[in-house]
Amino acid sequence: MKKLQFLKATLDFFWFFSLIGAIGILIFSTFYLFVSDIDIPIKIQGQQITANDLPSKLIIIANIITGLLFLFSIHLLRKVVVHFQKREIFNPDVIKYFNLIGKIIIISSLISNLTELIFDLLKQEHISLSLDFGSYDSFLISISLGLFFMVISEIFKIAKNMKEENELTI
Repeated sequence: MKKLQFLKATLDFFWFFSLIGAIGILIFSTFYLFVSDIDIPIKIQGQQITANDLPSKLIIIANIITGLLFLFSIHLLRKVVVHFQKREIFNPDVIKYFNLIGKIIIISSLISNLTELIFDLLKQEHISLSLDFGSYDSFLISISLGLFFMVISEIFKIAKNMKEENELTI
């Protein structure tokens, strides 16, 4: 159970500081996007973007949304770990949270990559394809991770049903 405690502590640490960062980004981005005299370039996924037109502002907003979605998935994972600490392994909430985490990761990854593709088409007038093998930032890894959480949800659902059937036969 020390691994579970370490996981909970790590997630809590990450959650706390990411929440502070998210609040700061929301405050900064509000001024950055809606006050016209700030011309600080922002680097998103290796591309420098200045919020001087609508497509640039939309990609910045989309990346803020993906960051907030990721933060929400961490919050749900913290809830799962709390259930595990209480030894509530087959709680219906755990199954629901795993499925929701998977969907959020996939949606977040799709939003991030589609906005980057659209931005490339509008601003740079060319499409670039990047396959980042061996990187945790890879689109394929993100989709696979989301699907993994959804599969874990299904496995927990099957195990819960088997447990309930087993308890009825005794």
